[in-house]
Amino acid sequence: MPFTDVVIPVEWASEPLAPAEFSGAGATTAPLTWAQQVLWRSISRFGSNHRFLNLRRTVGVSARAATDMPTALRAVGALVSRHAALRTRLPLVDGEPRQEVAGTGVLPVLLCAGVGDGAEAARAAAERLADVAFDHAAEWPLRVALVTVDDRVRQVVLVFSHTTVDAHAAEVVMRDLRLLLLRGRLPTPPGPQSTDVARFQHGPDRRRSERAAAYWLREYRRLPQEPWEATGPGLDPPARRGVLVSAAIDTAARMVAARHRVSASAVLLAAYHAVAARHSGRTLVGLYPMAHNRFRTEYANAVANLGQVGFCVVDLTGRPDFTELLSRVWIASLNGLRHAYYHSASLRATFEEQGIDFDSMFGPHYYFNDVRLSVGGGGTPPVATPADLRAAVATSTFSWTEGLEQTAWHMLAHVVDEPGGVGITLTADTRHIAMDAVQTHLREMEELVVAAAHSDVPWPWSPPATGTLPTADAPPTADAPSAAAAAAEAGVVAVVADGEEVVSAPFDGGRAASAPLTWGQRAMWRSLDEFDSPAGYRALRLPRQLPVPARVELTVARALTAIGALVSRHESLRTRFRRRDDELHQEAAAAGRLPVLVHPVLRPEDDPDGRRAATGLTARLGTPRFDHVAEWPLRAALVTVDGRVRQVVVVFSHATVDFHASDLVLRDLRALLAGVTPAAAGLQSLGLAGRERDVEQRRSQRAIAYWVRQFAGLAPSLSEAVGPAPEPRFRRGSLVSTAAHHAVGLLAARNRTSTANAILAATAAGLTGDGGQQTCGIVVMANNRFQPGHAEAIGTLNQIGLCRLDLSDRPGFTELLSRTGRAALDAYRHAYYDPAVWERTFTDLGHDHRTFLAPYCYLNDARLLREVGPAQSDADGAGLRAMLADSRFRWLTELDQFPWRCRLQVLDAPEGIELIVTADTRYFPAQRVEPFLRGIESLLVEAAHRDVPWPWTPTAG
Repeated sequence: MPFTDVVIPVEWASEPLAPAEFSGAGATTAPLTWAQQVLWRSISRFGSNHRFLNLRRTVGVSARAATDMPTALRAVGALVSRHAALRTRLPLVDGEPRQEVAGTGVLPVLLCAGVGDGAEAARAAAERLADVAFDHAAEWPLRVALVTVDDRVRQVVLVFSHTTVDAHAAEVVMRDLRLLLLRGRLPTPPGPQSTDVARFQHGPDRRRSERAAAYWLREYRRLPQEPWEATGPGLDPPARRGVLVSAAIDTAARMVAARHRVSASAVLLAAYHAVAARHSGRTLVGLYPMAHNRFRTEYANAVANLGQVGFCVVDLTGRPDFTELLSRVWIASLNGLRHAYYHSASLRATFEEQGIDFDSMFGPHYYFNDVRLSVGGGGTPPVATPADLRAAVATSTFSWTEGLEQTAWHMLAHVVDEPGGVGITLTADTRHIAMDAVQTHLREMEELVVAAAHSDVPWPWSPPATGTLPTADAPPTADAPSAAAAAAEAGVVAVVADGEEVVSAPFDGGRAASAPLTWGQRAMWRSLDEFDSPAGYRALRLPRQLPVPARVELTVARALTAIGALVSRHESLRTRFRRRDDELHQEAAAAGRLPVLVHPVLRPEDDPDGRRAATGLTARLGTPRFDHVAEWPLRAALVTVDGRVRQVVVVFSHATVDFHASDLVLRDLRALLAGVTPAAAGLQSLGLAGRERDVEQRRSQRAIAYWVRQFAGLAPSLSEAVGPAPEPRFRRGSLVSTAAHHAVGLLAARNRTSTANAILAATAAGLTGDGGQQTCGIVVMANNRFQPGHAEAIGTLNQIGLCRLDLSDRPGFTELLSRTGRAALDAYRHAYYDPAVWERTFTDLGHDHRTFLAPYCYLNDARLLREVGPAQSDADGAGLRAMLADSRFRWLTELDQFPWRCRLQVLDAPEGIELIVTADTRYFPAQRVEPFLRGIESLLVEAAHRDVPWPWTPTAG
């Protein structure tokens, strides 16, 4: 039917609609309430933010009530007739909005069909109705949908405009709707409506506003005027919002509230403040709690928007424990809430008369809004043991929600009810706060409240952020970088210890840009998630030492200039990671400063070339995890002897630079240190990402099709467990061999293949020689430098490939080596692909993409100098066998966890090569590790001068 003089959003104007007619106490007008004025200014300044401001509510209707459509429409009409606020629009009069209440009219009601109890259809309807901004001048501030199942109304969906109704008023309206659906009428009068509140505020309540403004100014003057410095351009949108849903913090907060006789909301406010203040290092900090302003009896059932921001200052002098902090926050917040009822224009004028910019004063402080309806400390407090709370913490979830374009604060927290707990949304302006600090902040809040449930927590309320140079126990974080790094970023010199200094190397690359991650970076990022143990993480950073001859006379100033030029030259070295719309991106900065540690050798006679000091610095810089959000992917240090630089230490993040790229960067650094300008730089990470989204897509499709073909029917080498997993489960054994080093050279030359293929064939023989496997699958690492334009690329290009070897006719080792060469070439050709598509493909085939390759050995030949020099290339069999006595086996540090059941690494070693096996001892027992490595070594030595038949047992011929 037609709706005369009714505005219906076009998104559902053609949907089934029914009229809910209303007739109220009469038409009237009034100015905006104080809260409406604030919201109107926010909408004008920041846009509608309607998905954030529209209030969604649902009222379920029992099947026993048998409520039909006419009954539900009459109840909705009676509800709007009862509450003038629900028939109030905000038209512009002389350029200013005013409240205008209609006496009679029609509310369009959306009709939806559902199944079951209609809850799923109600959720969908609520999203549809709330996803469109209200037209406040022409549309009613309430949208309603009725969900029917078998011709009976089972759900009533209400979406309120926050300009007219706040969360408490929405609950009053829902209570009235339930009674109207049940009884058909309400004999009691309604509470004050929005226009009633406006008349109070523009009349007798002006004195209260004046007292509030005087309090605000008095408290604000206590605060040091320290703006938050911008840390970067921020993300798009700049305000990012993370949500922690936690039963643990809900239970613990109520326990703390009962013990200290405060509200549960005050406990969360204190924890929020404690974590924020600890990271800021400030003593006096401003808090902006949201007040519902319903302390006055006449406002208890008001249907209006009464919520306004309060303000208070919390003093942290004296290093209070959490109990004392809670008391201070409780007292300060009560004062702030008492003075949260004011005329916003008058408050603004009070500050501007004192020369204070009202719009910018909020940013450096903390906003907190607990929109739960029952947040007091009353009722029976819960009982939970520390173990109960710790178990509840394990069930907490964190997720990202839709970001915002603008906010008045740099940090905002909202608390809402969630099934079985609470949800805390933290919004951070990424121009001032690193995005990855959001989850950290919420998790620290949870830990603090859980700890305070059973004992007091001393200052600083959790382990303090590090203030020294990064060490293994104190890695830098996005929101609390080391003091040395902070000093370097500021362009100043910081004395660290024993004469060490942190200085900065400025760089200017000319452009800032961003792009999605490259395929290699995506694969590496997955490895970052898998390597939780510190020992495992060492594989994901690339340390290098560059000695400087004494004759060069290199000063620190010249070295810093060269390092700055290096970072300016290579965009990949000034790239950090950012999360945008739940996807990681790489973001290259145009300019900045790289912190460089300068370490003087205090006793040159003990370390004349600085090599010992450089070895120690390599471990210091390489141990902490890289903070890819806040930190550059390059750490650098200079070792000086008698005032001259003798060693340059650099540590790369493997998420941005691979082994080959690190060698290219070192080549450029040598030239720059010598005062030589290198040739034009190769392709950088952002350029690689662009190619992969465009011209490389066909290559990726072919590679994934190859993987699917080769994997079909491929027998795993380590599929069966050999027994229970001992402790430690993941063992690492190393064999350093000169004999294998020279044998692979001879073997490769005699068979016209590569040394890498020789090691790959010997590995396959060691895995399968004592069994009857028809095929052998080995996962190999490919450097992907064969692609056009990739030879000089500075980025992470390496990805895994699948090498399938045919063993069906039990070939001799010479034939096995030939087959290995062909199979390896195929594997390398098809090791460049989009890992996201690769994962989806194997998931669709029924495999767990994270674990399905674990039963296959993973071989990573990470040598940088793979070919052997001519010195002993003509050694005979006896000579090579004599070298076996010099091989050295040792056990390395174990790993807490590892994704492969067997990995073989091949590394450069002085006068030889190093073979390292990482074994999951449940499938590859520890006692097999050394024989496996020595078997590969012996087979290479024997095959250097003759063929070795199956089963490739390396016995003398």
